[in-house]
Amino acid sequence: MNRTIGTIITLVIGGSVFTFSQADVVKNFAENTGLTQQEAEQYVNEIKEEDLAQFDELGSDFISEGQDMVATANDIDCVNYEYEWESYALNCEEGKSQLKRIGNDAIALGESYKILDTKEATETDISLAISNIDRYNADLELRVVVAMLDPTTIDEIKKTNSYNKALLQAALDSD
Repeated sequence: MNRTIGTIITLVIGGSVFTFSQADVVKNFAENTGLTQQEAEQYVNEIKEEDLAQFDELGSDFISEGQDMVATANDIDCVNYEYEWESYALNCEEGKSQLKRIGNDAIALGESYKILDTKEATETDISLAISNIDRYNADLELRVVVAMLDPTTIDEIKKTNSYNKALLQAALDSD
C-alpha cells in the first residue's frame, strides 16, 4: 500500500503515484480525530509496517464483516426473543435497522477500498472512500454498536479508519 522512506510516503492508487510527507498524514489525522499534533504524531509513528494492509485486503475484510452484520441483522427475531443490547432507548427493530445500516456501510467502504487497488481508480474514487470512512466512523456511534462494543474498541476502530482517511486525504492534497 505505501512505503515510508524517511518522512516521505509514496502511495499508488490506480495509475497514479502520490507522494507526500508523513507530517501531512499527521496533520490530517489530528484534524480528523481531535488529537493534538503531538498525540497524532505519536500514534502515526507507532504504526508498524507489518500492521499496514493492502487496500484490496482491507476491502475484503470490510465486505466480509459487513455481510456478517447484515446476515446477523436478518436473523434477529424481535417477536420471539429479547437481546442483551435492547434497552428503553433502543428497541429491537431499531437495533436491527442500525445493524443493517452499519453492515451495508461496511460493505460500501470495503468496495471503495477494493476499487483503490485497481488500475482504474481515480481521485473521485479516493474521495468516495474518504466519504465512506466518515460514514462508517459515524455509524460507530449508533446505539447498537455502543451497546455491543466497549469504548476502547470503538475508539481504536475509529483511529484506524481515521489513519486510512488521513493517508487518502494527503494523497488528494498532494496534487
